[in-house]
Amino acid sequence: MASSNAAKTVAGASGFPWKPALASLTVFAALFAWHRFRNPETGLYPSIFADAFKVHLRAAAKPAHNARKGTALTIAAKPGSVPAAAGGRPPISAFLIDDSGALDPFFASLHELEAGKQAVVTVLHYGDSPTTADLITGDVRALLQARFGDAGHGFNLIAKPWAWYGHRDVAISDHGWKSITGVGSMRQAAYGLGGARFEGESGAKTTYKLADAAQTDVELQFFTEPEGGTVTITADGIQVETVNTKGDAGEPSAKLVHLPANTKEIGLAANGPVTLLGVDFKRGSHGVVYDSLGLNGASTTVLSRAFDPSLWTAELQHAAPALVVINYGTNESSFGAFVDKQYEGELRTAVARVRKALPTTPILIMSPMDRGERAGLNEIRTMDTIPRVIAIQQKVAADLHCAFFDTFDAMGGDGTMSDWYNGKPRLVAADLIHPTPQGALIVAQEMVDNLNLGYLRWEKMQGIAAQAPVAAQACRPVAKTDLAKTEVAKGADLTPPRTIGAPAEPLPATNSAPQAGSWHGRTLPPCPPKAAPAKAQTKPNEAKSNATAKAATSGDTKKNDRSNAGEATPVPPPHL
Repeated sequence: MASSNAAKTVAGASGFPWKPALASLTVFAALFAWHRFRNPETGLYPSIFADAFKVHLRAAAKPAHNARKGTALTIAAKPGSVPAAAGGRPPISAFLIDDSGALDPFFASLHELEAGKQAVVTVLHYGDSPTTADLITGDVRALLQARFGDAGHGFNLIAKPWAWYGHRDVAISDHGWKSITGVGSMRQAAYGLGGARFEGESGAKTTYKLADAAQTDVELQFFTEPEGGTVTITADGIQVETVNTKGDAGEPSAKLVHLPANTKEIGLAANGPVTLLGVDFKRGSHGVVYDSLGLNGASTTVLSRAFDPSLWTAELQHAAPALVVINYGTNESSFGAFVDKQYEGELRTAVARVRKALPTTPILIMSPMDRGERAGLNEIRTMDTIPRVIAIQQKVAADLHCAFFDTFDAMGGDGTMSDWYNGKPRLVAADLIHPTPQGALIVAQEMVDNLNLGYLRWEKMQGIAAQAPVAAQACRPVAKTDLAKTEVAKGADLTPPRTIGAPAEPLPATNSAPQAGSWHGRTLPPCPPKAAPAKAQTKPNEAKSNATAKAATSGDTKKNDRSNAGEATPVPPPHL
């Protein structure tokens, strides 16, 4: 009997504390059930365990939110919140900072475009996963083209490196290509303008289905190779060109191909080994081309390390942009030590590379959006690295004569992703990073409205009578009729491919007015035809509240939610 009691004593002293554990498990189960009942859309987070054991994860005190959040979006800041710019130049807004006039050449190009003295104004927008899916960039494109004219869909990759890669109004299907991108690469390599190249043999093919029939030309960009094969290009199933890629090793080249009227489907087919870089759709009319050059999981190191400088220089000069947007920071924010010790140097190198290739082209550094993280039960807060990334970007922009757009503050500042996720409709996906189409439209509207304010400032400083800005409202071009397909006679275009960097042919001017259409479930008004500049001046932000209300009420959020859950885990850059 004594030995039995001794055994029990030992077991009680050294055994697992079953009663406290079962009690804690019961509390946890109750909390979890209550959590799921109140909000079944949220997942299971470690913070639930903390609550079960009475260990509360407290977030830092949240700064006051931007006054603009949760209200109709307006650009006007509080009196005195925007300091006077250097050199007597009036500030643009609290969010678009260009004290040195870095954007002046871009605004001059827009003015020449409106005056009919310039055919096309091209913008290159480098970014990460939202740019990959053409979310914000697709809306910016639509808004700028509604105001200044539509010069074409612009640059598209040859294939989809990720399932969610896309370009608005261009559906891409591909087969047989090997995709090589600059994401995570710390060594220089040969890529196209979009940071990727695509290698294929006979049988590799791509089809582009256009939402409109207004594109008049397509430019195929590729590397020549000593044993390079050919690429057959078709328009609505009819062969229109065969491009020979044979030449010096790794020479970036381009071939412009005219499309038959009303073409809506373009096909590429490899015959032998080829290395292709992208296609560039042109509309043959005056207006804006806005190229979204996004790579999933990308960081600033794609520009500072991955691109071969000489090849990228030739590609940038061939694109001849009026503005380059550098829009990174979200993936960098995952690595606090990198942000504090290395990020500034990488950003300075990226800017220096662009400026060496394009000495007179303005550069706009665009900050990341807010990025949320979970803290405690159902609490979402801004990652503490995001403000540090933005502070570095603003400093580099000021030092290197770049403009800076503060996306973070423009969309609402600290805590915005919490409001966007918990709001109705939901404006950000469950990862608290990627906006829904409605959220992307709000960010795009902010960017375009601020650029419009900068344009108005430039006109005023130049002594130019300000034209009435057309309301920045998206519209979709679609074909008026479905005319019979026109077959191009074989051998009609025998011009050889043009090495990138050679002079481009001028585009003819057209004044066709596109019709109304549908865009991601939203019915959009027709694009206005070109007309003489109006004399009456309107307020630059007059249409903003309407566009924002539309973004907040349009579409089923769950149906349109592009969470991009497959976002590649960013690779921490090495120490310098």
